Amino acid sequence: MLELKGHCENCRKKLNKDSSETYICSYECTFCAACAEEIYFKKCPNCSGDLQKRPTRNISKEIDHVIKFRLETPRLLLNSFDQSTYDAIFSSFEAPEIRQIFGHLNDEEYELECSRYKGGFSTYNLTIQFFQLVSKESKEVLGWAGYHSWAQQHHRAELFYSLKKDEFKQKGYMSEALQPILEYGKNQMDLYRIEAFVAIDNIPSNRLMQKFSFQKETTLKHRYQFGDEVDTDNLYSLLPNPKYQ
Repeated sequence: MLELKGHCENCRKKLNKDSSETYICSYECTFCAACAEEIYFKKCPNCSGDLQKRPTRNISKEIDHVIKFRLETPRLLLNSFDQSTYDAIFSSFEAPEIRQIFGHLNDEEYELECSRYKGGFSTYNLTIQFFQLVSKESKEVLGWAGYHSWAQQHHRAELFYSLKKDEFKQKGYMSEALQPILEYGKNQMDLYRIEAFVAIDNIPSNRLMQKFSFQKETTLKHRYQFGDEVDTDNLYSLLPNPKYQ
């Protein structure tokens, strides 16, 4: 795929890398639509070759080759993400495309994702198994759920889940997603213990844990600190393998 520069070589106008209104030649000379059409009449001033609109990529089809498998519910597609998935995405796609894949709402979310990836998701004894929640109807990324701190040799992992917007909450999406994700943890990841840390004032999440038969083990005071505020969590556990209950 041709590389697109970040600005017009004539007027220096900043160009969005995912814009179909940007023109490029076979030598990667890059121009905005106004310069390409009105000044150069779609002929590159450097090589005399044709200036054409940058071809766009079908991200949804390309990402299918990266996603190893999906779980499915009546309303959701749950795309699997592990370390190799992140490696493939960050090595194959540009920033605007990565933002589209992850459903980033702003630059801050994108930068945080990059920071997480650069920091590494796996250590010598811990790894991840994430699932991206995608609406079948709107194709929008609704949120994430899955496992981190997965200690494979100990058959233990920590459950996490989050929705990207408040408007997605109280619609049963997370309850719908967790059912197959917990089954996957039991049957495919061979988990003997699933842990979840839930803020004591997060009433919907505490109820969700109870719905799926998680047992409250203890309350951990001052588990996280955010500036001057501290977070106190309930520790829940689920032992999905009857042998170890």
